[in-house]
Amino acid sequence: MTTETVPVQRLDNRHSPCATGLIRAAKFMESLPGGSRVEILSRDRFAPMEMALWAERDGYSIIETRRSGLWPFRYHRFIVEKSP
Repeated sequence: MTTETVPVQRLDNRHSPCATGLIRAAKFMESLPGGSRVEILSRDRFAPMEMALWAERDGYSIIETRRSGLWPFRYHRFIVEKSP
């Protein structure tokens, strides 16, 4: 499966504190097969740092990081890939 054909699933944590969002993300990623990609959304201002640490610790790759939306509804968007 090429990277273009890997389906992306979404986990919307924009209404959760970052710690709760990371717990939800960890449980969600554990349930997926290797090679899966997940789009994770978060409004937490510390999310870029915490997501990077979480991904490194658990062996995931962050493929893309981006800020989206307009103030006051700005959020971070991460594409995280589980190792095959």
